[in-house]
Amino acid sequence: MSKLEKKRSKRSAGQMTPLMKQYSEIKSKYLDTILLFRMGDFYETFNEDAKTVSKILGITLTKRANGSASEVPLAGFPYHALNSHLFKLIQAGKKVAICEQLEDPKLAKKIVKRGVTEVITPGTAISENYLQNKLNNFLGVILENKGEYGLAFIDNSTGQFFVGECEEKTLLEILLKFSPKEMIVSSEYKYELTDWYKKLRPFVTENDSWSFDFEICRSILLEHFITKSLSGFGCDSMTLGIAAAGAGMRYIKQTLLGEVNHLTKLIPIRNEDFLGLDDFTIRNLELFHSLSTQGAHGTLISVMDKTVTSGGGRLLRHRLNTPLTDREKIENRLAKVEGFLSKNNVRNKISNKLSETSDLERIVGKVNRRKANPKDVIGLKQTLMVIPDIQSLLNQSENSNLKELSDSFLNADHIIDRIQNTIVDSPPFVISAGGIIKEGISEELDELREISSGGKQWIYEMESKEKETTGITSLKVGYNKVFGYYLSVTKTHAKKVPDTWIRKQTLVNAERYVTPELKEYEEKILTADERIGEIELELFNELREWLLEHAELIQQNAEFLNQIDLFACLA
Repeated sequence: MSKLEKKRSKRSAGQMTPLMKQYSEIKSKYLDTILLFRMGDFYETFNEDAKTVSKILGITLTKRANGSASEVPLAGFPYHALNSHLFKLIQAGKKVAICEQLEDPKLAKKIVKRGVTEVITPGTAISENYLQNKLNNFLGVILENKGEYGLAFIDNSTGQFFVGECEEKTLLEILLKFSPKEMIVSSEYKYELTDWYKKLRPFVTENDSWSFDFEICRSILLEHFITKSLSGFGCDSMTLGIAAAGAGMRYIKQTLLGEVNHLTKLIPIRNEDFLGLDDFTIRNLELFHSLSTQGAHGTLISVMDKTVTSGGGRLLRHRLNTPLTDREKIENRLAKVEGFLSKNNVRNKISNKLSETSDLERIVGKVNRRKANPKDVIGLKQTLMVIPDIQSLLNQSENSNLKELSDSFLNADHIIDRIQNTIVDSPPFVISAGGIIKEGISEELDELREISSGGKQWIYEMESKEKETTGITSLKVGYNKVFGYYLSVTKTHAKKVPDTWIRKQTLVNAERYVTPELKEYEEKILTADERIGEIELELFNELREWLLEHAELIQQNAEFLNQIDLFACLA
C-alpha cells in the first residue's frame, strides 16, 4: 500500500460505520486472504475480496453504505452454502479466512464481537468437496542452502508427515512424487524461475526467513512429539529437513490457526531405497496421465487400481511413484501378494469386508479440526469393528504371510466401546439436529429430555382440554419462531374464546391467542431444548478430543488396512 493510500485509509477510517470499521481492523491482519465475514445468516465479502468472490462464484456484486466513506462493493452467500463455495475458492488457488460471530447477537450490547476462527489454503483443506478420495493433498515446505534442500510434506487431511533432504538434481523428482498443492518458501528464496515452480505451479506462501531457524523448528517438533530427540524417527541428522518440517508445522498452527494433533510421526524420505523416476519417465510411461487424452483413461494406474478403499488407492499411487530397490523388501511385498493370489476365496471375502469400511485417515483429520460429524464417528467405529473379521479371515488362510498381516493390527476395543456407549447407532448427520447421545451418559441430559418430551405431551393434552372446555373442536395449538406457542381459533368460533385468553395475532381466517399457563410451559420446553443441544455438543466434543488422543492407534490400523487392500488389489 502506498503512502497516499495509507493516508486515505486513515482519513476514511474515522468516517466508517462501526461494522465496516470492525471489518477493516480484522482484514488488515489478512491482507493476502479472502475474508468471509459472518453477518447473521450470511458470509459477506467487501471491496477487492467482493470483486474476486463475485467472479469466481458467479454471484451478484452489490454495494453497501459505509457512512460518509461512501459505498463499498459487496458480495455474499448464505452460511449453509459455505462448503460448496469454499471448495470453488480454494480450487481457484485462494487463501480463505473464516470470520465468525463470537457471541450471541441477542446478548451483544453494541456491535457483535467477531474474529477469524480458521484459515484454509489449497494445501491444508480437508473438505470432502475439495479432496479426491484416492489422492493425497500435500502442503510442501522447501528450504535451500548452497545447493542443498530441506523438504517437508504434510497431508492435513490424513496426518501423513514426510521429511527429507536432497541435492538440486533430484529436487524436481521428489516434488513430482508428492505434487504439493501449496508450497511454503522463505521470502529470500527466488522460486519464480525454478524448474519445479514452472512445472507444478502450486499456490506459494512466503514466510520470513527466521521462521526456518533450525533451533526454533527443532524445538517445535520436539515439543509436539514429546521427545528429546528425533532419532527415533530416523531424521535427527537432517538439519535442513527438520527446519522445513518445523516451519510447516508452525505455519499450520500459527498462521492458519489450525491444530496438528493428528501428526503423530515423521516419515523420512530415503532416496537410496527407491528407484528414481524423473518427469520424462513418468510422463512417457503414462503412469498417471495419458499423453493422448490428458486424463487417467488408458494409464497404468487406471489398469492396476482395483483397490476398494480410498486409503488403498492413495497407497497404490504412492508406491507406483516410489518403486523399491531393496530386494528383501520387494520379495516381502511379493510374498504377501502371492498369499492372496493362492487364497482367492479369502481375498474376495476380505475385499468385501474392506468395501464396508470408511476412510479412517481422513476421519482422524476431520476429528483434529473438529469437523467430524456423528456419521463420521459411527463410520470410524464400524470400520474398527470390521478389523477382527479381517484378522479371522487372514488367520483361517493358513498362509504365514497373511497371518503376519493379521498380527500387525492394534487392539481398538476400547475405542469401539467408547463410541458404542456414547453415540446412538443411527445419528443425524448434523450435530445441531440433536438426538446423537445415548441415554444414561448424562443425568442432566436425561432429565431435560423427559421435560421436553413430557412438555410436548402436556401441550397435546392442553389442546384436548381446551377443545372440551370451550366447545371449539377446530382449536389447535401451534408454534412458530416469532410468536412461540399459541392457540389458533377460526373466526367463526371467536365468540367462544374465554376473556382470560390474550390475543396475539390476527390472520385472515383465524385469531391466535396465548394464556399465562401456555407461556409458562413454553419457556420450560424451549429452555430444556436449548440446554439439551448444549449438553449434546459438549459430550460430542469430549468424545472427539478423546478420539484424538488415540489418533496414532487409529492411523496405524488404517495403514494396515490400506496395505491389505493394496496386496489384494495386486493379487
